Amino acid sequence: MNHSLDYAKQLNDYLLNLEVIKEYQKYEQLINQNTKIRKMEAKIKAYQKKIVNQKAKQDETVIKTIKEYQKIKEEFENHPLVVNYLYLKKEVDEIIQSINSYINGQLLK
Repeated sequence: MNHSLDYAKQLNDYLLNLEVIKEYQKYEQLINQNTKIRKMEAKIKAYQKKIVNQKAKQDETVIKTIKEYQKIKEEFENHPLVVNYLYLKKEVDEIIQSINSYINGQLLK
């Protein structure tokens, strides 16, 4: 079992030293430190809850709320930091998925 833990630590170290992971972590930190982005994110979550509640109550103003939600979401998703972060996140996810698929494939042989 100790060998498994050693391999996991080696894989973790390898991943953390990949340039794409370093860039991803940099953008993640920049986003977390950016007050404007965090406020937009909080607004998006608030709108999502409001939409769910309005739909449950069959509130007719839900269409207006959805339009407001889409506007703030578009602004958020088009912010340069978020654009870069999401691009890097996708790359990181693909790397992790590849590793996961390889490990699972080897285990099932």
